[in-house]
Amino acid sequence: MPKAAGLALVLALTLASGLFDARGFVYAARAWPGGRLDPGAATASLASFVVGVSLYVVAVRFMQGIGIAGVALQSAVWFVATAIGIALMDGTILQWTRLQQLTAIGIAIALTWLIATTSAASGH
Repeated sequence: MPKAAGLALVLALTLASGLFDARGFVYAARAWPGGRLDPGAATASLASFVVGVSLYVVAVRFMQGIGIAGVALQSAVWFVATAIGIALMDGTILQWTRLQQLTAIGIAIALTWLIATTSAASGH
């Protein structure tokens, strides 16, 4: 598989994984209304996590195929996709000030850079 196609596949699978996991986190937060378990929300949360992790496992196979072998680097895109997905899905990002939104973007970029450069420096 050409490297560009592999990279596109990795990004698509990792973003999909992150979005499903974000959905799992959002449903988990809704699973205990009033201190009582909502079986529908709990089931939706678990199902979302199963799909998200399954997609991530497949993404890792293709990451390795294009030379991304470090676990920290493999998880960087997933982490950012999940964090952004949670903020978008629960709607709270729309209530943030513009400065808070820009700060969140800066943190996501900085964290991704830190993980990527640390992983590259250690050779993992």
